[in-house]
Amino acid sequence: MRPFFFFLLILSTFSIHAQRHKYDSNRIGVQGQYALLDLNSSNFETNQEAGFLVGLSKRSAFYNNFDLIFGVDFMQTSISMNARGEASTVEKVGYTWSGAQVKLLLSYLIAGDHLSLEVGPILQVNGKMELDDVNQSDLVLQNYTSLTAEDVQEWSRVNGLVSVGLSAGFTHVRLTANYQYGFTNALNKLNDEGLELKDPAATNFEGNLGLITAGIVLYL
Repeated sequence: MRPFFFFLLILSTFSIHAQRHKYDSNRIGVQGQYALLDLNSSNFETNQEAGFLVGLSKRSAFYNNFDLIFGVDFMQTSISMNARGEASTVEKVGYTWSGAQVKLLLSYLIAGDHLSLEVGPILQVNGKMELDDVNQSDLVLQNYTSLTAEDVQEWSRVNGLVSVGLSAGFTHVRLTANYQYGFTNALNKLNDEGLELKDPAATNFEGNLGLITAGIVLYL
């Protein structure tokens, strides 16, 4: 009888452990991230500015030491471009960008719940770039003779990015940091605006987004 009860005890222990692992590996996360947006482009002189992302994610066990993360974030980010101000001085023109990101990341568990490497694609849907100060709308952008700040607000509304990052912490709290690089042309919509009629140099717009984020995820 004793071996039988001992076997039941071991079986119960493994069962509880498996249920706990299943719970720990299938969690809903609430996240907030600080973001720095930049544009890699030869068309404009841009400056990295700050913003934020907030949203929800679902972490699920996938295979062996791999998890899958599906998430949706609301984003509000900023960027600035150099323009010619009074007396030919350089003046920064600020823009704000709002939208949403849908991500699907593969997470490699380097050290269980404590450290993981996360890689995957992101689909971003956003509005146009909104001028922070309408009084700057007529400023001419650097590298152009007549292209103004208000002429270049219509960036592409759908963008694809790839994300690489790390998360570290504990079962219910993790700190994250990642870099997102846009593999689609974020300025493609400007090529359909007929801006070359206003400024002959306003052609062949091409640029890739760069987004650095760092934040915290609270798993429920």
